[in-house]
Amino acid sequence: MVVHNDCLQDVPDIFETEIGESLATRTDGLGMIRELGPPDLCHIVKTHSSNKNEPEIGSYHHVLGADTSSSASLAAYINSLQYSLSDTPGWFGTSNSWKISSGTYCSYNAFSNVDLRVQIKIPGGVDAYIVTVQGERKEVSEDLWRECHVSSFLRAILHSDPQAYSATGLRRVTPVRSPDEEARLADTLLRQFSAGWALGSNAETQAISTACNHLTDGLRRYFGGAGRFADYAADLLAPLTYASDKGVDPEIAALLADAYIHCDEEVQAVRVMHQALKAKPSCAPLLLVQAEFLRRKHQPVQALALARMAVKYAPSEFHAWAKLAHIYTGSGDFHRALLTLNACPMYTYVGRDLPRVPAPRRINYPLKSDILADYSLGEPYGAAGGNNAMRASVDSDAPGRVEEMAQNETSDILRLSAPTLNGTFAAAYRLLADIFGEVGWDELLMLRSQVFVMEEEYRNSAVPGAAVDDEEEGEGEGQGEGQGEGQGEGQGEGVDEDQCQNRDEDEVPLATLHQRAEIEGRTETSAKVGAEKTPATAPDAGPEPEAPAAAEHAISAAAAAAAEPEAPAAAGHGIPAVAEPETAAASAEQTQQPAQPKGKKKNKKNKGKKAQSPVEEEKGQQQQPEDETKQPEEPAVRAADSAIATLGDKMDDVSLSDNEAPADSVAAASIGPEAEAQPEAQPTVAATQEPDTTAQVAAPRIAVLEPTDAPAPASSSTSNAQALTTDSPRPGIPQVRKRLCERWLDNLIMMLFEDLRAYTSWRSRLHNLRTTGQQVTYIFTQAEWESLGELSLRLHRPSDAKEAFEYALAIRFSAKAWMRLLEIYTGKFAEMQKKEVARYGVPVPMSVNSSEALLLALDAVVWLSVYNDRWYNNMVYPNPVCEHVVSLVRIHGLSKVRNSLVSMNLKPAVYNLVKGYFEFAEKFNVTGAQW
Repeated sequence: MVVHNDCLQDVPDIFETEIGESLATRTDGLGMIRELGPPDLCHIVKTHSSNKNEPEIGSYHHVLGADTSSSASLAAYINSLQYSLSDTPGWFGTSNSWKISSGTYCSYNAFSNVDLRVQIKIPGGVDAYIVTVQGERKEVSEDLWRECHVSSFLRAILHSDPQAYSATGLRRVTPVRSPDEEARLADTLLRQFSAGWALGSNAETQAISTACNHLTDGLRRYFGGAGRFADYAADLLAPLTYASDKGVDPEIAALLADAYIHCDEEVQAVRVMHQALKAKPSCAPLLLVQAEFLRRKHQPVQALALARMAVKYAPSEFHAWAKLAHIYTGSGDFHRALLTLNACPMYTYVGRDLPRVPAPRRINYPLKSDILADYSLGEPYGAAGGNNAMRASVDSDAPGRVEEMAQNETSDILRLSAPTLNGTFAAAYRLLADIFGEVGWDELLMLRSQVFVMEEEYRNSAVPGAAVDDEEEGEGEGQGEGQGEGQGEGQGEGVDEDQCQNRDEDEVPLATLHQRAEIEGRTETSAKVGAEKTPATAPDAGPEPEAPAAAEHAISAAAAAAAEPEAPAAAGHGIPAVAEPETAAASAEQTQQPAQPKGKKKNKKNKGKKAQSPVEEEKGQQQQPEDETKQPEEPAVRAADSAIATLGDKMDDVSLSDNEAPADSVAAASIGPEAEAQPEAQPTVAATQEPDTTAQVAAPRIAVLEPTDAPAPASSSTSNAQALTTDSPRPGIPQVRKRLCERWLDNLIMMLFEDLRAYTSWRSRLHNLRTTGQQVTYIFTQAEWESLGELSLRLHRPSDAKEAFEYALAIRFSAKAWMRLLEIYTGKFAEMQKKEVARYGVPVPMSVNSSEALLLALDAVVWLSVYNDRWYNNMVYPNPVCEHVVSLVRIHGLSKVRNSLVSMNLKPAVYNLVKGYFEFAEKFNVTGAQW
């Protein structure tokens, strides 16, 4: 029997049912690509060298990091696969029965939205062409080659983490192998930088610009992962910042200043920010860089002032609001931090492009037995582990794989919702977890009740009035498009009173009622499909119930009354101002207002006519003079306001001379732009819309406040401009404007509660087992231990996370657990560990400068390097493992790290895998490579 081995030795092979079907599927899917595109596709055709009756075989695999700058480099890549074909044993040695007769390499050009393809025939010629979205074939120009090279480079950089991005049959290779290649690539990037806006941006950015897109994200990822911010600033950003004839480009100057700050060139950073602010004082990215710089310098008042200005100039950007909330949290103003988080604009998450492939006939994943002899990674995709796994397999307490899988299917730990968050929702959850880490759960609940309208307050403030049927609302939907969007998104919705009678009225926010009320209503229209990011109000995109008509009338009346001009004291702050308490007389008059009977429908003849509610009738009587209604703000807020007013005066007095500039002048230069008179607060879109109040609503204890002075973001709904508060404030509690809790924020609070409940149950069970001396390792499966480790990190408990990941490795190999432990050993969570020691009194963790931490980190590096080599990840850099090796080099020096690795007595093949990281550090001269 003749044995024909048609598989590659060290490259994955996906075999086609029909030759060329993968190319046809890729062509059909070009119109569905949204941003950077899928990985490159390498398709080859194999023929039998001796048996002519043997049919040809088509196979393919995906590639990240290959050089796509010319057709010659792609032809060389396909030709190298010829030497990877497995050998067939014979009488006189080995021979290859299968040969590669032709191949096609496909690389997506994200700038021009075309697929560049190079077809190679062996022996024969090379044919390069492009395929458009319509399937047309055209010639390739030099500009298209340059765009394709940059697109392939960015895909390799931004998709370098195997745990964040994976595809079937994916092979990773190093995109830049030497400083000379990097210099040539830098020239290409400089020529292509101005067109980076065409690539799109990350999930947390709304407005795509020249300095905020996937290109700039990839460059910062490439240089920042190795700590080479000095090279990033000198080779790329500095030429781009001062290339314009008009002077400094403010947005690129923000990137340059941030790079200078990270490479400890703070004086240069201050100079760049000073020059850029003179060119454009309203540049929001530059203000955010300054705010972060001052926050790190422990100047919260100036940082707060700049963050407010950034929100003012970029109200639709999530980064600006998130930075403001982060600074509020750091300064201890948790009320405004929660309100600012509630006002953050949220965007629908658009996932990364994955390859569309047909159903394969078979897939081959070849093994490398010489390396894996002492490192058993178990079943495919790292399902089993090494020496620990062999020991656990004979342990009587170890459950079988069938029992383990059955336990995972019914596990509550693996069904937590927080790990599924993406984009702005994941970032908002981290901000909420920061607040929780500072104040605790009980205080967080108290803060929520102080800043958001609760159920009893809403029921006592707005009695449901007459209902409006869907047909009549549909006829008048053209009256206020902005109002309909805001209320349809779940922020201005009401609640049926009968469904809330048996609830705990003091601890339920209004948004929770919106979620649980069983009300039949219209569903929202489907979201548009495409690359464009759309505002979202909840992590899940699904139909939401329409608000009851009576609640819409109540909130519309409040919004109409809120359209009055705000007090000048609160103007220009960019955050919710301090609430104005009601007078006793106004409260008594409101209480005497009779409630309107339910079920009363409006007359179609009076459709569109504005009905005046009791709140509107008494609005003029309840308004008080400005000097009587203004509430004193906190000292930090007053100081921030004064800082904003004096920014411009300090700007002109700054001297940038090294001999004359005092310390306070440098600080003043880093503060911000020229001061402008803060404009009066403008009502938001929801407040300016004329409400469709067709039935009077009795609001016995409602206080209508003016809209916030911060500009309403494009994706934020009308509730940010509607302020509600009760007439009986609690003594000793600062009064802030109450808001309607956004639906997505209430979802995040519930996710945080589920995480905290799972964490508390786990720690209690672990304590009981240890007290009684029982086995701990196998009370949870490996997947559950990994989930508990991630849960601990979300709740800012890195010591418990380290323990959970170690238990996961005691059961079986886990790439995720090794990576998290490597991050802990290299000091990624050092700040979190310091806070944990201060808050909870846990033992002080080992220092990252210790030799013990170095050896543990190198052990994790070895295991992850073997795992990456097993799954065809030959990319030296950018690679998360290499980034942590560079961190070790910066801490300990290259000589000590290399000698420590030699002392581990590794096999030569395994040592060569890790040695590639040291060679990268030497070639590119990272910090610590000289000692």
